[in-house]
Amino acid sequence: MMDSITPEEKKRVLLEILSSEILEEGTQVDENTDLHGVGLDSMATMQLLIRIEQRFGTQIPASKLTKENLSTVNNLARII
Repeated sequence: MMDSITPEEKKRVLLEILSSEILEEGTQVDENTDLHGVGLDSMATMQLLIRIEQRFGTQIPASKLTKENLSTVNNLARII
């Protein structure tokens, strides 16, 4: 299933999840925004990982859950 989703589609879905469900309303994000700088704390990260699992049907291995990989939508899309 994951092979059929383009990188651009992954980014679009991630941006949608972040702006509508995770970050404070009105927070502007794009694929290069520093997510930690706009409020992605540990609780928000857990919520995001749950949404990723639900939307993409995949779980990100713990070894990939680094601050770097979770720093931007671009980096996050690469590990999904």
